[in-house]
Parts: sequence; structure tokens; C-alpha cells
Amino acid sequence: MSDNRVAYEKGRFIDQWGTQGGGAVVAGLQPDGDARELEVDTRSQLYTSSRVFKFILEIPGIGTGSDYAAADAFGTKFVIPVPVEGTISTIGLLDKDDEGIVKELVVFDADFTATTDNSAFAPSDDDLLNCIGVISIDVFYNYSVNQVGFVTPAFSYVAPNGYLYCQLVTRGVDNIAAGSIPRLFGTIV
Repeated sequence: MSDNRVAYEKGRFIDQWGTQGGGAVVAGLQPDGDARELEVDTRSQLYTSSRVFKFILEIPGIGTGSDYAAADAFGTKFVIPVPVEGTISTIGLLDKDDEGIVKELVVFDADFTATTDNSAFAPSDDDLLNCIGVISIDVFYNYSVNQVGFVTPAFSYVAPNGYLYCQLVTRGVDNIAAGSIPRLFGTIV
């Protein structure tokens, strides 16, 4: 960062000031190092993002060829790099195995001890102190040989480290075939 950084009221640093329209434009960096611009409404000090962030990942640790039970951990823990503050506007689950079984995305703002894949999801009381919410993926669209689960949760968060720590939980009896590992995708604004 440059030596002429300015700290705004929340203590985060920005690199540049400029003007555009009726507000100021500031530039800084996301946790992953990508540039980010914010517009500051000088009348109300409302900060709005000028970018949309997307992520997609294969669910790690899925065991293929074995039955899951309802309330089992579905895969292992994974981390999503995110803006420090934001709103998850969409979450999708590409179900390549065409099962369409409800999943819950359990979201933490700090690292936690993961539950082993295909075991009853059992976070500790201490870990649950950092749980900031659960997003249910409960609407599926069936396309003959696969399905897409899709929700629009409008899930606002604050992630002090720039990461959300997550694990999926299944609400039914999955049996994932080899080569059909599901993918999670989402949009953050």
C-alpha cells in the first residue's frame, strides 16, 4: 500500500481518493489482492461496492459409493475468500448425481474443527460461537441427468479475516457416484 493511505471510520485503509458524480470514489484491495472500488455517498457516508464477486468450488472430501444419512457432514470443511463485509446474494449446488437432496451450508467467521465426511455433523459449543448462519439449499431444478439447487438468501456477513469457513450438511440419504462430485457456487455483492 502507498504511504498516503487514509483510514476511514471503520479503521480500514484505502489507497486513493477520487471523485465521481456526487460522491467520492476510493480504491483498495480485497483479501485476495484484487482491486476494489467503493463509492462513498458524501451526504450519508453509505458505502456501496462497484463489483460483484463470484466463487465456484468442488465440494472437498466427498466419499463416493457410500450412503450418507440425514444430518451427516457432506464433504469436509472449505474456505471461501470473500470481501470483509458483504452479502451472499445467491448460492447454487450443481448436483451431478441427480439426487436433489436438501443441503445446509453452515457458515462460520473463524476457523472451526471440521466434522469428518459422512459422520453426524457435530460442531463443538465453542465452534458454534463463531457460526454466523445456516443457508438451506432446498429448491432444486431437475434437468434429466443432473439438478441444480438454488437459493437467494440475502445473507449479510462480516468476515474479519476475509474468509468464510464452511461445511455442508445433508438432510437426506445421498450416495454419490464416482465422477459426480457436486460443486458449490455463489455470488457476493
